[in-house]
Amino acid sequence: MNMEFLAEVDGKIYEISELVKSVSYTDKLNDGCSKLEFSYIDDDLVIKNGNVVRFKYNDANIFYGFVFKVSRNKGKEITVTAYDQLRYCKAKDTIVVKNDTITTLVNKMCNYFNLRKGVLTDTKYKLPVSVQDDKTWLDIIYTAIDDTLTNTGRWYCLRDEFGSIAVRDLQDLQLDLVLGDESLAYEYEYQKSIDDNFYNQIKIVSDNESTGKRDVYIAKDSGSIAKYFEVLDKNANPSQAKAKADALLKLYNREVETLELDCLGDVSIRAGSSFFGQIEDINLNRRLIVRSVTHKFIPVHTMSLEVML
Repeated sequence: MNMEFLAEVDGKIYEISELVKSVSYTDKLNDGCSKLEFSYIDDDLVIKNGNVVRFKYNDANIFYGFVFKVSRNKGKEITVTAYDQLRYCKAKDTIVVKNDTITTLVNKMCNYFNLRKGVLTDTKYKLPVSVQDDKTWLDIIYTAIDDTLTNTGRWYCLRDEFGSIAVRDLQDLQLDLVLGDESLAYEYEYQKSIDDNFYNQIKIVSDNESTGKRDVYIAKDSGSIAKYFEVLDKNANPSQAKAKADALLKLYNREVETLELDCLGDVSIRAGSSFFGQIEDINLNRRLIVRSVTHKFIPVHTMSLEVML
């Protein structure tokens, strides 16, 4: 195990790897900032809120962020919680979305909060014109990611990559990695459900200003009964409406399967990345997307994953 753990306190940088007793890193797909939690014992070094911490494991960049919470117990063990710079993007604002894509919105957010930019993939899809009032920047961008997915079938994620904000296409985050039977995984929990977000008929309506009537577009699978209804902006044309109905049916007309895995750790796994899952008991043999992951590094590197199938 090769661990590098740096903390900047009062203008000085300290290497505290030998002091650290526990380390946990959690990352979620399009659900706020990543989090690093660690504990250490030292009478002299007191890490404070706002201090910068940087963590590498086996030469891989894991986390760069800022301390938001510090506590200590009677045994002089100090527990620290740090978040990446997306934590600062929870501020609410009023934002006009016009001729914007996910990429241009993220660019504006970085400029607004003075955040370091990394890989900002050009998502191309122009979002509907709207005024987003009293919403956080993160909520606005996550809505843009959802809109882009339902209208194009392309899925993107917003994340901090070791101190740089990035927009990534999930297709570019596919790993050449197998997890499952006889490959790192030692426990799993599997569930299949149609309780949430399951629809077999998609009905899209759009106001037609020239006829004064509503145009209706339906995509359906007659095998079940759940229905989805949406009114589009009046500026949407027929081809856009039909394409959205078809895209939504493809997205929602299936059982929702969830799988949680406990595995030996691999530093390449982050939320949004995908790997090949193989578990014979549940007839699983396909690529899986990571919804959330928690890595624990001491005494050995393990990880707990929630994936989408």
